[in-house]
Amino acid sequence: MDLLLHQSTPQNQSVKRRRVALACDACRTRKSKCDGSRPKCGMCKDLGFDCAYTPPVNATNVIVQKDYLKDLELRVKSLEDNLITVKSDLSGLTSHINRRSPNDPLKETEPQPRNEPSPPDFAGTEDTVDAMGAVAFADEEDCGFFGASSNIAFLRHLSRAVAHSESTQKGIISPATDHITHDGGFANATRPPSPSLGHMSEVLQERPSDMFTLPSSEETLTLIHRYFADTGLLFPYIHPPTFFDTYYQLKNNSKRVRRTWLGLLNIILAMAKLTSASGRSPAETCISESAVYYRRALDLCKGEILRGTTLEVVQYLLLMGQYLQGTQKSVQAWTIHGLAVKAALQLGLHSKDASKAFPPLEQETRKRTWFGCVVLDRTLGMTFGRPAAIPDCYVQLDLPAFQGSTEVIPTADHGEVRHSIQFFNNTIMLYKQMASIIDQIYGQNLGCGPPLPVGETVSRVLGIENQLFSWVMALPECLRQVTVEGMRDEIEQSQDQPQLFPLKFRVILTLRYLHIQILLHRPILVKFLDATRASGIEPGEDRLLNDIGYSSMKKCIESATGMIDIISELVSSSGWPRELLGAWWYSLYYTFNAALVIIGATWVHRTRQSGKGSASTYANIHIYPSRAVATLYKLDTGNRMVDRCRYYLEELIFALRLQPEDMPDQSNMGFPVMNTSTPNVSFPSFGIECGEFMLDDLFTHGSGFERW
Repeated sequence: MDLLLHQSTPQNQSVKRRRVALACDACRTRKSKCDGSRPKCGMCKDLGFDCAYTPPVNATNVIVQKDYLKDLELRVKSLEDNLITVKSDLSGLTSHINRRSPNDPLKETEPQPRNEPSPPDFAGTEDTVDAMGAVAFADEEDCGFFGASSNIAFLRHLSRAVAHSESTQKGIISPATDHITHDGGFANATRPPSPSLGHMSEVLQERPSDMFTLPSSEETLTLIHRYFADTGLLFPYIHPPTFFDTYYQLKNNSKRVRRTWLGLLNIILAMAKLTSASGRSPAETCISESAVYYRRALDLCKGEILRGTTLEVVQYLLLMGQYLQGTQKSVQAWTIHGLAVKAALQLGLHSKDASKAFPPLEQETRKRTWFGCVVLDRTLGMTFGRPAAIPDCYVQLDLPAFQGSTEVIPTADHGEVRHSIQFFNNTIMLYKQMASIIDQIYGQNLGCGPPLPVGETVSRVLGIENQLFSWVMALPECLRQVTVEGMRDEIEQSQDQPQLFPLKFRVILTLRYLHIQILLHRPILVKFLDATRASGIEPGEDRLLNDIGYSSMKKCIESATGMIDIISELVSSSGWPRELLGAWWYSLYYTFNAALVIIGATWVHRTRQSGKGSASTYANIHIYPSRAVATLYKLDTGNRMVDRCRYYLEELIFALRLQPEDMPDQSNMGFPVMNTSTPNVSFPSFGIECGEFMLDDLFTHGSGFERW
């Protein structure tokens, strides 16, 4: 309350006390008279109190001193001057680069066209010369360990078996070592210094605002719907209604959109573009367009991914890891996945106790994101042959649950979303069996011991086979396994009213099951391959393998041929049946992996004629390597990764003389004639960028195995 008080002056004259507009906090609390002096009132100065002036919420006449305003003006002026200086320096640098002569050593490559930007490497931004300009970095070497479950480890066994065969000894270089201490090993590939100078020039020309650019609203919404109608149903860890709400806020010119959400949006757009590379548009066009969104997503969140402190960042990293599997830099998926797992553990996504603090919907989203990390960890660990980043004992959460009306999205109805959760849960349980296979059969991909004896291997295989059988029997009716004949019947019956789901769930789950069957029984095939070599295995082991190994070999062959039959049937179809397959790179991997197994089994049959039931086991097997090549011709056109794998198989078939004489003319089957020599297309070395598919420099001059 303001009072008019009188004070006595030396002249005994009565004057009015000055009115104070705002008392300090201490005087207001003590209800004392405040003289309003700043920065410290007289009362606080005398008593030694801290003096602060806090205006009330509804204050409309707050007094701001001129010195404070003057200080703010000086600070703004300083910032403006600095900004002008930075802009001037950048303009001068750009002009200097553009004027540089073609012979200048710092300008070795021209910038790439703006309409086809290449995705940036995850590595940092080192210059290719040192600070003194005196030392140029040499080509860098990528190397990686590929353990027992990888195709590279299997190919080593196959190459050793072939190299020791007298019928093919000519022109094939034997491996340096004959004794295999463990499955797997290192693969090496050289590459230019990173990053390339052309990429640096492109970065300099890129405007800072480009990372915030989005396509038209119509195209953006189309790609979002495509993602949630495909990948979003197969891996349902992003909640669609929440995502759409944020998007519509952005569309309505909201300024409160998180940078990490914008990065997640761009990687969703990239995934939608990449998964459409087969069938809708030319592969190279889709891949280059998806790379634009990937680069923007990386630029937006390259600082946040090292913090990993939000659920959004984990989802962003998880989806980026899936995206990188389908690029020509798939090895980077391993690095990104490691960041996702560490961020997930940091946030406690694995913990029931940590999730109790969140609302039910967010608890469910956290749980699904954690299982998304688990599924990707099992996939990458198996393909690269590396130990799991998430041990099975860390996976203790209950399976995801359908959330009812809160999961309704425009691209799917209640039934499809419910089937999506069932599909995801059964994938989780199937990949739990994959983890058991890696642990028990492949020595956890550690590469730290000799291979298991034949008897122990067969015993463990049979134990896990029983668990897989229980998994099959527990499948709901909507996810029962498919056969080629049954699939044909359902497609014919659905021609008038095609329904993509749940048939797509069944096809993909069947392919995953067949692939795990191959993974389970392939060690027995490896034993047979090793037995074809001199001093491969002990005589007693060989007799035991001959007595009990052929049933497992038959299971492996049946799974491989069944996988090729299903994929071949669908890629040969036109229209919506092609959409029953998952992303093209999974179909590529399954076909390539199955073909390698059949080639290995064919080689065993050629060099080892003894054994019970061998005739029925190998019936018609000779047609499948060529069928796999034909499938890859139809899977996609203009796709560099598909072409590399197809060419690899062609060279392998030709080198091992596996082309059947009674095969029909391929030119009448809708795809080119199989190459029997190096094709006209110039392929670079088989680097470990496709490490989950092949070994680097396997074929460098026509046919022949090298550098094993």
